[in-house]
Amino acid sequence: MDKWAKYIAAAAVAGAVMGAAYYYPAQTFIAFVMGWMFLIPATFIVYLVYGMWVYSRDLRRTIIVKMKPSEAIRTLARKEAAIKKEKEILYEELKGGRSLHGFIA
Repeated sequence: MDKWAKYIAAAAVAGAVMGAAYYYPAQTFIAFVMGWMFLIPATFIVYLVYGMWVYSRDLRRTIIVKMKPSEAIRTLARKEAAIKKEKEILYEELKGGRSLHGFIA
C-alpha cells in the first residue's frame, strides 16, 4: 500500500458522493448527468489534444531517411528470402516426421 494517501482521498470522495446522493438526490443526479454530458467528453478531448501535441513534438525529433534500394540490397533481400524458405521447408520436414534427404529422422 504505497499510495495510502490516494486511497484515503478516494474513500473520502466516495463517502462525500454517497452522502450527497442520500441527502440531495436530485442535485446529485443533475451533477452526474452534467459530468457524463460535459466533463467526461471535455476530458477526453483534452487527452486527445495532449496526445497529439506529444506525438507531434516527438515526430519533430525523429530523422527519416528515404533512399531507393540498390541492386546489392535487392540481392541480399532475395538471398534472405531463399534462406527463410529453406528453413521453413526443413522445419516442416522435421515437424512432420518425414526423413531428411533419404535418411530416417
